[in-house]
Amino acid sequence: MLSLVLTWLIVAWGALACIYLLYRAWTRFPRRDLDDVVHFLYPVDLSLAESLLDPAEDFSLRWSLSPRAYREAQRRRMRLYLELVRRMAHNSVVLVEFGNAACAGEKLEAAVVSELQQAAIKVRLYSTFARLNLRIRLLLPSGAFGVIPLPDLPRMRKVADLDGPKTYDELRTAAAAAFMQLQPGDLEGLTRNL
Repeated sequence: MLSLVLTWLIVAWGALACIYLLYRAWTRFPRRDLDDVVHFLYPVDLSLAESLLDPAEDFSLRWSLSPRAYREAQRRRMRLYLELVRRMAHNSVVLVEFGNAACAGEKLEAAVVSELQQAAIKVRLYSTFARLNLRIRLLLPSGAFGVIPLPDLPRMRKVADLDGPKTYDELRTAAAAAFMQLQPGDLEGLTRNL
């Protein structure tokens, strides 16, 4: 009798756990509407990203600084670029949620939403591999680069066969095209935050 009660308690607990997990999965993804998009975007300075990935600037730093100072400067620049890539990834998720909500409400054409989603997928793919690469390189101690050569940040421009700033610029263009169809007056706020 005790084993039968215990069995039913375990089954009931498992069923409640499944219901709870489904509820959490359902409510985890916020439904972004048009008014939320601009406020949830993090600004990404593409000119800063371009300067961090510039081979000429990297070359001038390498020759003007001592090896130790260059390693520290390079690590600072890598952390800054990691933050920019994190912002790119976040913005692509917000824009995909916006595109899905606008498509479900049939406010946007399917072609515009598809272009926005394709650009966001490229940015997510680039940012995933770039973040992984940067985190691994930043985990290594600073002195380890005496034996292992310090990676050039300009090589991070193309990761997974994608040019990072170029793919993010394509996402900005696709988002501006989608947003212009819905609220042309707020286009300035979107481009400023993107």
